[in-house]
Amino acid sequence: MQEKKRIKKSLLQWMEGGDHDLVPVMMADAESTAASYFGVPVRTPSTEVSFTEAPELPVTPAMVIKCCRETGLHFKANLGQPGVFDAIEFIEDMDLKVKRETAPDGTLRRFTTLHTPKGELHDIFETPPDRPAMWTSHLVKTEKDLPAFAYFIEKASVSMLEDVRVREKITSKLRKASAKWPAEAPLSAIVGVPAFGLMSSLFMGAEESAFFLADNTALMEGLFEMQTRALKTLVECAAEAGADFLTGAINGLELFSPAMYRKYFIPQAKELFRMAHGCGMRGWVHTCGYLDRLIDAGVYEEMDVDILESFSHPPLGDVGNLRAARSKLGRRIITRGAVNVDLFYDSDLEHIRNRTVTVLEETAGYPHMLGDTNDSYPPYPWKNIRALLEAVQKSGRFLPIQI
Repeated sequence: MQEKKRIKKSLLQWMEGGDHDLVPVMMADAESTAASYFGVPVRTPSTEVSFTEAPELPVTPAMVIKCCRETGLHFKANLGQPGVFDAIEFIEDMDLKVKRETAPDGTLRRFTTLHTPKGELHDIFETPPDRPAMWTSHLVKTEKDLPAFAYFIEKASVSMLEDVRVREKITSKLRKASAKWPAEAPLSAIVGVPAFGLMSSLFMGAEESAFFLADNTALMEGLFEMQTRALKTLVECAAEAGADFLTGAINGLELFSPAMYRKYFIPQAKELFRMAHGCGMRGWVHTCGYLDRLIDAGVYEEMDVDILESFSHPPLGDVGNLRAARSKLGRRIITRGAVNVDLFYDSDLEHIRNRTVTVLEETAGYPHMLGDTNDSYPPYPWKNIRALLEAVQKSGRFLPIQI
């Protein structure tokens, strides 16, 4: 790990003290971007998508590196999302069973059953051949599932903190993913705030999560607290694997209220990033929805976030005045994105060129990585990514990767 940390990574050098008049271009999904560049599938046929592992893909790290060297694009490599599921095999009275099937239309279905002394939890995760993967049924569906869910989270949190086998498993998994990339590659582990993670689609639907928190506040807040303590293990394992960033998502005001940010997300993020900074890593927050009022309220400064994305503009987001939003954040916080996903599928390339020019103008003088506002499937047409790249190059401010 220490040898990797000594390698000078061009993106980190730019972040630390580079010329912020220069603009790196970074897309949200490095593998999907390389697939677009080489004209190959980003998924292996008959292989499901995973939100917790770094899966084997037809697009190899070598292909990502070649794409970036030839185009100048920047990227960060995803090491996966460690967490409570890594602890299950070491908890004696819990068991996880997975069954898979393929539907006639080619959709891959994964059926998961988690056995606990307090009951069983079941979910269904689908990977269609031509659409984004999704949960069609969540582990926690009704209040009847909460005792089993609470037992799972409590036992897993304790195991993450106290069982050395869990720590060794997580570190080994992250190191294995890290070893696939050259030492100059920026590395990111997915570690987010517990309140968002426990109310996310990994466990429950957005509508149900609101009811569970409102009607079972003490229980949910107790689980948030246990997972906040367990973050220590995740942060230390990510650091041991050589991660440069901890990346986590939090929905904006399209789903959560300012009061929820104040009560849960701000203090949890602040603690997470305090630990990350202590281990030499940076905190990266993804909010692809409504974040303009959060920026105006100073939420991200209070979180002590280092990198913030993704500045979706109307109609997908609410950042209508990018210059004002960027100015409010100041120069300490680095930003990424601001070109909506839909523009990358638009057949009229003038739309993406014009938006790119607007983003360059409105973020001038601030550290901003230009790119899309979310990962997406299927991969963008390469001509759209190339149009964005050419617009940045034409500006004379393009900062190509050095790798």
